[in-house]
Amino acid sequence: MLPRLMESVARRLIIIIVATGTVSVIGGLVIGRYVIPDKGASPDTASVAPAPTPSTAPTPSPPAVPPTPTLVPTPDSAGGGSPDAASGSQVPGLPTRINEFGIPVGYPHNKSGAVSACANYVAGYLNPSNREPARLKEVFRSVTTQPSVADRISQRLIESNNGTAKNFGVSSVNSPNFLFRYRILGYAIDNFSSDEAKIHIWLNTNAGNLNGSPNFKPRDFWGTDLCSVNWNGSDWKLSDSDDGPDGPDPAEQRSEEFKSFLLIGAGA
Repeated sequence: MLPRLMESVARRLIIIIVATGTVSVIGGLVIGRYVIPDKGASPDTASVAPAPTPSTAPTPSPPAVPPTPTLVPTPDSAGGGSPDAASGSQVPGLPTRINEFGIPVGYPHNKSGAVSACANYVAGYLNPSNREPARLKEVFRSVTTQPSVADRISQRLIESNNGTAKNFGVSSVNSPNFLFRYRILGYAIDNFSSDEAKIHIWLNTNAGNLNGSPNFKPRDFWGTDLCSVNWNGSDWKLSDSDDGPDGPDPAEQRSEEFKSFLLIGAGA
């Protein structure tokens, strides 16, 4: 019973939801954890600018979320080149602003931009500040191609989080005695064109009941998400997301199939 339960939880801990098709390619790519650039001229590490705040607002603004560090692919790793020809930045895939939910948006129209969008969208909607069901739908609407996509993905994630909480014997994944934390480790490109891309995001999840049975104490899970984005004419937008293959553990040779990210400080 326990192995089956933990396997089920592990699959859903590796995050989100829906899928389009079966993943057939991961091999032949490359990865690591967050790294600092170590080649060529120092990249432009200027903070990503927060979105401007209107002087008057007809509707209440969502609670402020501190901007999170921005993830971008290492120079040349996503085929985007360095500097980024689309934006003139020394940092490939660098977004231009932070939206009201603390998620970087405004990506260049190239492969590096698509990779960066997927990483930051996954990190953004898994942020504990954005995890409450009442807020999650609006979070997705800020980064998806259309409201129906946001509604579908958010509902599936809410149901998944509820199932995870039940399996661990807590009332909510936001319960103070439940550890539920994600880290994005790297990526692998499944396919890319000028209008759409599918990117595997490699994740580590720490999850467990801090006050429960020893069998459910916090432990590490590794897995991937398959993120799909489409170019809408001005930005890469999330069109779908699903569980990818389980693993790899960083100690496995298979972890070398993934490429690494730069970690760029976000605007204050």
